[in-house]
Amino acid sequence: MTGSRAVVVGAGIVGAATAYALAREGWRVTVVEASAAVGQGASAANGGQLSYSYVEPLATPAALRALPGWLLNADSPVRWRPRAAASHWRWLGGFVGACRTAQVRCTTEALLALSALSRATLKAWLAEGLAAPSLQHRQPGKLVLYRHASARPGVERQLAWQRALGCDQRVVDAPECRQIEPALPELITRSVAFGVWTSSEEVIDGAALTRALVTASGADCRLGEKVVGFERRGDRVVGLRLAGGSVLAADQVIVAAGPDAAALLRPLRVPVPIEPIKGYSLTLPVRQAARAPQVSITDAARKMVFARLGPVLRVAGFAELVGHDRALVPARLAALREATNRLFPGACDLDAAVPWAGLRPATPDGAPRIGATRWRGLWLNVGHGALGLTLAAGSAARLVAMMRADDVV
Repeated sequence: MTGSRAVVVGAGIVGAATAYALAREGWRVTVVEASAAVGQGASAANGGQLSYSYVEPLATPAALRALPGWLLNADSPVRWRPRAAASHWRWLGGFVGACRTAQVRCTTEALLALSALSRATLKAWLAEGLAAPSLQHRQPGKLVLYRHASARPGVERQLAWQRALGCDQRVVDAPECRQIEPALPELITRSVAFGVWTSSEEVIDGAALTRALVTASGADCRLGEKVVGFERRGDRVVGLRLAGGSVLAADQVIVAAGPDAAALLRPLRVPVPIEPIKGYSLTLPVRQAARAPQVSITDAARKMVFARLGPVLRVAGFAELVGHDRALVPARLAALREATNRLFPGACDLDAAVPWAGLRPATPDGAPRIGATRWRGLWLNVGHGALGLTLAAGSAARLVAMMRADDVV
């Protein structure tokens, strides 16, 4: 809508995709971000995988059964620090409720549809001129390693169900895992019971994509400016109040503020059930290319992912429900180093690792919240959890379609 002003709150991958999608529709876009640069939150150093076929939410019956063991094990991939906030306990109650099989199936089906839209949308955007070597975009496929044969029947049932929804995946035995990724040591494949191979999965540098989208949108970036409230006129949101006291007028406001969205929206009584789930990563220079993986690897038991992004290997993992704590915990980083050295010995310069920890905005059921609110002129694109990179383009496309249907676009 030429001449109309849309303001996007948040300059992570979801906000960047939203800004780009709106600019393509003719909007004048402003992006407001509390950080001093674009893509400094969960988009800064995430796992790098575009996992279009792996969208099952964290809340599942299997996760609920495993939860006591996870919480009692100090080295568990999942960690929880209880907080007194009522919203925290409501979220946990919602999470437990979302672990029902019927709910998981419903959520997974919705996420697969959104991921298919995201794949098609990002492909179109890259063809429009976004593609660049700096994005490190490839389609190497993804191999998920399972350590216990007892998991195979359940995995096969899941793949059969997803196949009916358009996912082309297959179970492979341990020797074929090594054929798919020769960098896996023979010793490791002896401990692997089976794998799941998805040849269509992709990788991309999320931070580079975030910057490219914001730049290509032509948005006016208000970096280092924190939104502290909303300007309202009747039942309509007409602008934002910034920390410095200024007011930023807008015809439409889209909140894509990740883990900060719930607190920002609370004064408007817009309920957004989001908890930050902390993850860690290492970015490791590749020292011996032949020993580093080419395909994406996921270690299912340890909940770690390995993605080759050109000259570096991105290793990411863990899920911690610890509030807004972004501290780099040495034991977690050491575990990522140890896992890398075990799976791909000699591949990377472990001493030159760049560590990172960030917060992924998760809803109890794993489904993002996209669309209108009770306030005219205020829209949501939040709650993507660990799937922000995968779902960002599709979420932006869906939001713009909703705005178009509402005669806003």
